[in-house]
Amino acid sequence: MKIITGSQHVPARLRRNTAVTIGVFDGVHRGHQHIFKKLVEAARRQNGMSLIYTFHPHPARVLVPDACPFMLNTLEQKLALLKAMGVDAVVVEPFTRAYARQTPEKFFKKIIVGRLGTKSLWVGYDFTFGVHRSGTLSVLKELAQASDVNINVIKPYLLKETIVSSTQIRQRLASGQAEAANDLLGHPYFMEGLVVQGRGVGGNLGIHTANLQPDNDLILPTGVYITRTEVLGRKYQSVTNIGPNPTFGPAPISIETHLLHFDRTIAKKKIRVEFLKKLREEITFPSAKELTVQIQNDIHLAQQYFTRRGRRS
Repeated sequence: MKIITGSQHVPARLRRNTAVTIGVFDGVHRGHQHIFKKLVEAARRQNGMSLIYTFHPHPARVLVPDACPFMLNTLEQKLALLKAMGVDAVVVEPFTRAYARQTPEKFFKKIIVGRLGTKSLWVGYDFTFGVHRSGTLSVLKELAQASDVNINVIKPYLLKETIVSSTQIRQRLASGQAEAANDLLGHPYFMEGLVVQGRGVGGNLGIHTANLQPDNDLILPTGVYITRTEVLGRKYQSVTNIGPNPTFGPAPISIETHLLHFDRTIAKKKIRVEFLKKLREEITFPSAKELTVQIQNDIHLAQQYFTRRGRRS
């Protein structure tokens, strides 16, 4: 998959009978995956290229920053997820206020037809484009008809009668429903970042943890989670605590991950923590000893979880 920054840099070989889809695609969830599958199939049928056209940063972060949602993925993470979709190229358009001022007509002719060479365009049922989102689906179809571009409007993608959307996923994550969010995503929600120095609470209890400094915007609510952690190219079963560790007094929220069957030093290494299920809320214990007993129980429950599902690292 070729990654191109800026539509003006799309090479001629990628502008041949192109099948294109447009969107932010935050989370690269099941609904997005459904569109990408159709996109790749369409490109093959029309003997052309499949291309995802996306933006960075999120348009709301530029136009209404106070109302911008927390992103499920960093740009790097999103591109890694898109790479697995089998498309030929992804164009990342820098989103600016000047870009947002384009009329629907200018955007369609300059970008969709001119720079991307679109033969077929795949968009969601709620797609709008151009200044003040004035380009509705009816406007898009009129412009497409004049330019011999085939428009395909994708209906809402349902999973168990729930419309799969980034908003629905954020709502579930915000309430700690990792399993429900992952069902909609089609893959575990994950956070990545460097392992940094923490307060040493886990080490003092004899349970060593990696303190994650996350790259992600969206942090799950406080609590203890069953997780899977990727480090140094391998995945390990793990238990992760998000919170201030109140048993030891006031402190900022931290993300502490204990990797099962792992005893290597990984300070300053990049790790990925996949959140699979919330075990319990974070609570204050009367003593460090009682906290240690609870953590051992959390580890036991996590081991049972992986054993039941055959998820051994």
